[in-house]
Amino acid sequence: MTPPLRPLVKNALLLLTCLGMLSIYLDRVIVVYLAQRLADSSQAGGVERAIRLVPDDAEFPYLLGMQLSNSAHDGAAAITSLSKAVTLNPNIGRYWFDLASVYQVTGNVEKANEAVQAALEAEPGNPEVAAEAAQYFLATGDRDRAFSLFRQALVQNPQAAEAIFPVCWRETRDANLLLAKLIPESPELQLAFLEMLAGQKETAAASQVWQHLVTSNKSFDPKLSFFYFDYLVKQHEATSFDRAWHELAGLSPNLHPYLPNDNLMVNAGFEQPLLNAGLDWRHEPADHITAGIDDNVAHSGTHSLSLSYDGNPAYDAGWTQFVPVQSNADYEFSAWIQSENVTSSSGPRIAIADAYSGANLLLTDDVLDTHSWQEIKGSLRVPDGTELLTVKIVRAPADTRIRGRVWIDDLRLVKR
Repeated sequence: MTPPLRPLVKNALLLLTCLGMLSIYLDRVIVVYLAQRLADSSQAGGVERAIRLVPDDAEFPYLLGMQLSNSAHDGAAAITSLSKAVTLNPNIGRYWFDLASVYQVTGNVEKANEAVQAALEAEPGNPEVAAEAAQYFLATGDRDRAFSLFRQALVQNPQAAEAIFPVCWRETRDANLLLAKLIPESPELQLAFLEMLAGQKETAAASQVWQHLVTSNKSFDPKLSFFYFDYLVKQHEATSFDRAWHELAGLSPNLHPYLPNDNLMVNAGFEQPLLNAGLDWRHEPADHITAGIDDNVAHSGTHSLSLSYDGNPAYDAGWTQFVPVQSNADYEFSAWIQSENVTSSSGPRIAIADAYSGANLLLTDDVLDTHSWQEIKGSLRVPDGTELLTVKIVRAPADTRIRGRVWIDDLRLVKR
């Protein structure tokens, strides 16, 4: 019986084995490095020499195939190199797609389809591979296959919508088709599609997407849709703006306090959090005016709008509300205002104007000096063709200095 090796001899053998393996590894690293340098160089035949150095590395025949496909060589040589690459490593979708492209250029549609299918099988969970395969099938006219793969890519990677939606829209220009075949039943993705359509001013298609969202009756964060109401206002779609806001409130009960009733002013007492969208108040900072919701001073409830003027000329306070109205109808307006040390020859007023022409339909008396809560009133007739008003706090004239503070509360606009 052979006596057991001493521990020292065992350790020596283990060390020699490790050194041998390390040597093999280092040799491989050096050879691959040299091959990569040859492939990256501008030397003629560099990639071929790299292939000879590392014949089992798929990347180098792939690079040669790409060079051949982009040069004056015939497609057969490119196909040979790319086929070798996918044989050495069949698990990289990019190899298969480029092989498919060469097959397609040379007119071999059947082989091209097989290569694209192989790319999908190589990386079945990769949304980028699914999207690229979908692009191929879309280009070849197989819409159903393309939309199915695009849909898969969107499920796996919703951020891909930014690239996928414009391509499919240019191909079809059919919103209902894309909703049925392409876009998953995800309100967030449908809203992304709606936003793309709004960006391209496709109002009719955007309306179709909005109605699909409404009839789907799926909840979503309403803030994700606020862009659509800004779009409708800019497109002079006052009726659609009003209707869509009511539809959104039907999906989002927390928006019910932002619906008009007999009083067409929304959030008229500033008691609700500001949405800065839809039918609620919209606020933008204004020079020389400090504005905010005051929870210490109110005519009713617990809040009011506070405006402080710093002594410089100032015009628009930056607070606006859009109000849908009926043409050729009479309305009564009122609001409560308190003032403190307002010094100017022209104090703050409330202006009601046509949202598009800017023509004033009502301009209240200005507020000066110091007064406790006082009600201001006015009447207006909405002219023919006007469907949307703006309510603002302004000064007219505005070229004089103003200092002081006012509080505004309980605005009211009712049809007479």
